Amino acid sequence: MTEKLVWADIEPRLRQLRLSADDLKERFPDEADFMPRFADLADDILEAANDSCYDDASVRITDMLIDLGYVPEEHRQH
Repeated sequence: MTEKLVWADIEPRLRQLRLSADDLKERFPDEADFMPRFADLADDILEAANDSCYDDASVRITDMLIDLGYVPEEHRQH
């Protein structure tokens, strides 16, 4: 069984995902092309997150999609 990561390990991955998301949006502006690529990267992070930081990581990923214009603002959870 793979050891799950704590927030201190997940947060840098989320920062990198945000940078990657900007690049993906530039390269794949169509949502249908962007989303599967983003989801693959985001899923890797969520699968690695332990139970104590999974929800926070999920919220941060949703916030990224809101900031990029792919998810409506009303889905922001804070």
